[in-house]
Amino acid sequence: MSTIKLFSDSTCDLPKEDIEGMDVGIVPLIVTFDGDVYYDGVDITPSDLFNIVDKRNMLPKTSAPSPVDFYKAFKPYTDEGKTIIYIGLSSRISTTIQNARLAADHLGRDKVYVVDSLNLCGAIGGLVRNAYNFINEGMSAEETVKRINEIIPNYKLFFTMDQLDYLRMGGRCSSVESIVGSILDIKPIISMSPSGMQLWKKFRGKGKAIKMMIEEAARDKDRILFKEIHLAHSAGSEEEARKIKEMLIEETGITKYHEYTIGCVISSHCGPGTVGFGYFLD
Repeated sequence: MSTIKLFSDSTCDLPKEDIEGMDVGIVPLIVTFDGDVYYDGVDITPSDLFNIVDKRNMLPKTSAPSPVDFYKAFKPYTDEGKTIIYIGLSSRISTTIQNARLAADHLGRDKVYVVDSLNLCGAIGGLVRNAYNFINEGMSAEETVKRINEIIPNYKLFFTMDQLDYLRMGGRCSSVESIVGSILDIKPIISMSPSGMQLWKKFRGKGKAIKMMIEEAARDKDRILFKEIHLAHSAGSEEEARKIKEMLIEETGITKYHEYTIGCVISSHCGPGTVGFGYFLD
């Protein structure tokens, strides 16, 4: 039995079967609608979220787990003598990492390693998968964290969406102007990098945006680590994600995919009709 316990938060978007198969502890972020509090992935699903938005005609607020939430999640395992590796949502867009570090300070930094993914969604899921594999190969907690931190800067993530109001009102990407998008059908491609969320390119029409994303992956195909791509979509965009996967296979020749449904917190900021993918570079 491993003496290392892997943790992430609800923004990693790992499917339930993978969470259970890798025995990953998940600390949920929080979604609030006018005082009604929901825990991401626990008592609200992405479909529920969009239904509430439509019904109430308002976007939710989101918040990080508190240091106490992390402490309560971690302590049973440190009490058992386990070392925790927590890989969480980018510190550039959330206080989640900061709060996890506060909990680690109380439990002992030699007992809890907090890894800032500098990313979100499938990127975090990919880091968790890699950490799990490294641990199974016999790496220590310290060695695993060192290897993960080496991989983190080399991730490329792109996504585009149908509705820009979510992103604008969420305030996570100030360069997106929803008025221009709604009038001219301009679809942005948002990139996520260690420096945060940025507008990469923009096109008139979602199809052109997706085509450009896939062309970028094709240029990178010989450098993609482990020859695998992480494909994510919001609830209701399953068919569009399937088509993107087919296009990626045709253009890159890569056939290994990890697929994610974007959780409630990230969906609160990007909205329905969001599709994207990412990969680590060798």
